[in-house]
Amino acid sequence: MVASLAIWLVSNLSRETTGLVSVPVLAHSSIVGRSEAAMESVQVTANVTASGFRLLGLALRRNRPVNVAIDPEHIRHTEGDFFVVSANNLVRYSESIFGPQTKAQFASDYITVRFAPESFKKVPVVAVRQLRFREQYMATGEIKLTPDSVLVYGNPSRISGIDQILTRQISKYDVDRSLHGKVRLEIPAGTRLSSKEASYSLDVSRYVGITEKVRVGVRNVPEGKVLSVYPSTVDVKFRFIFPISGNPTGSASFYVDYNEFASSIGGKCMVRAEGLPEMTISWEADPEFCECVESDLAGRE
Repeated sequence: MVASLAIWLVSNLSRETTGLVSVPVLAHSSIVGRSEAAMESVQVTANVTASGFRLLGLALRRNRPVNVAIDPEHIRHTEGDFFVVSANNLVRYSESIFGPQTKAQFASDYITVRFAPESFKKVPVVAVRQLRFREQYMATGEIKLTPDSVLVYGNPSRISGIDQILTRQISKYDVDRSLHGKVRLEIPAGTRLSSKEASYSLDVSRYVGITEKVRVGVRNVPEGKVLSVYPSTVDVKFRFIFPISGNPTGSASFYVDYNEFASSIGGKCMVRAEGLPEMTISWEADPEFCECVESDLAGRE
C-alpha cells in the first residue's frame, strides 16, 4: 500500500501542471546613481506551469526571497525611488524567479521596486601590465580597454580621493601576436564599481629596424631671421611594420620649430618629423634635442 502510494505520488508530481504561485523577489540592477540591490523584496505572483515537484518546492520556499538581476533597460523610472518592470519584460526572468523549465503568466501588468540613491563618480580605468615581446616584435599602439571608465559608488568621503581604477596586472611573455582578453578590476575597499572587469586589446606586429642619418631643417622662421641648428644631422632609428619594400624613409623629413625655440629658455628644441609612411611604428632621434641659435639675416650678408 505504501509503495503504491509512493509510486502514485511520484508519478503525479512528475507531471506538468499549472498553479498560482507567489514568490518574494529581491531585484538587483545597475541603474546609474542607484544602489545595486532594491530596498526591499516584492511579491511576484503568476500562474506557473511546471512539474509538480517544482511547484511544491516553490510552495515550500515560503518567505525566502529570490535574487534576480534585471537589465536596467528593462526597468522604467516613475517617481522618487520607484521603478517598474512590466510583465512583458518580467517574462524574460521567469526561470530566474521560478526555476528552470517553467512558464509563467504574471498576475499583474507590472511590479514596482525601489532603489535608493547612491553617491558616485566617473573615473578612468588604467591598465596595469607587464609585457615582454619576442625579439623584433612590439606594440603598435596603446592598450585599449572596454569600458575605459567606470562609475565608483560609495560614501562621498571615500570616493572623493579616487581618481582612477586599476586593472589587475596583465602579464604576458614572449608576445608575438596581438592580445585580446578580459581582466578583473581592483575594487577599492568600501566601494562598488559599475563593472567588475574590462576587456583589453593590444595590437602587436613584427617590425624591421632601420637607422639613418638625416638632416634637420627648420620651420616657421620669421622673415629676416636665421635659425642655426647644432648638430645639423641626427641619427634616426626607425621601426617599420614587417615586411617593407624599398627604402620607406625617403618621404620623411625632420625639423625644429622656431615657435618652440622662441618659447624655450635655453634654446634647445626637440627634433620633430613629418611625412612618415603609414607603416611607421616608431622613430627615435639621437640626439633628441638640438641646440638652436638665432641671428639676423642682414647681419650675415
